[in-house]
Amino acid sequence: MSVPRAVIIKVKEGLVPGVKTLYYRWSGETPPDDLEKLEPLREDILPWINYTWWDKPAEGVPAEYFAIAWKGFIRVPHTGLYRFYVTTDDGSRVWIDEKLIIDAWKDQSPTTYISEPIMLEAGFHRLKYYFYNRYKFAEAILGWIPPKGQAGVIPKEIYYYPISDTILFTDAPNGYIVEVLPAELPHKRCVSVHGICSVKTSFEEMPLKAVIRVLSPSGEIIHETGQPMLLWGGDEIKISIIG
Repeated sequence: MSVPRAVIIKVKEGLVPGVKTLYYRWSGETPPDDLEKLEPLREDILPWINYTWWDKPAEGVPAEYFAIAWKGFIRVPHTGLYRFYVTTDDGSRVWIDEKLIIDAWKDQSPTTYISEPIMLEAGFHRLKYYFYNRYKFAEAILGWIPPKGQAGVIPKEIYYYPISDTILFTDAPNGYIVEVLPAELPHKRCVSVHGICSVKTSFEEMPLKAVIRVLSPSGEIIHETGQPMLLWGGDEIKISIIG
């Protein structure tokens, strides 16, 4: 009897162009520190962060006392020192890979702030940008100064977002086990039922660089990827058992 083996192929990419955009309403004298504790009014996917609003920023969102959380990834083309800047009316906060690089959380007319230099490796980096506005007229522009480059608005082709928080594995027979093994995070696993199983991954974990291991129902290792795969929420990975 031949020993079974597995072929692992990503058949759907969960990372797509754009940046996730959540709109909120707030009230009171002080804008909230954590926008994501509010209930969003709507959710969009925008191509970049380069906006001036003379009225409401989107259908169903008021022109005054609104806030926005942008979340996604930027694809840095070259390793080096980068500076980021915002032009904001009113408040802005920007994080890269959980590091707060710009904190301008106050009422103000259009003002530009520039971050300290930050070393970034080529590849994907998490971006979170909080913005709030009090009265009618608002502006939110996110730009950068790349190494040996000119200052400018971060272009549309740099932004990406994952379409979900679930990595889907398909086609493995019932009872087969899929393990996702990142180097520095807890391992994830699922058991195939009717050819499907899935694992969750958070925004903070992505991009998830992990080895994928397939085991038989008895726990025998059928296959393990030699190199880690770059995984995103929304990926679909087909696992074909041969033999």
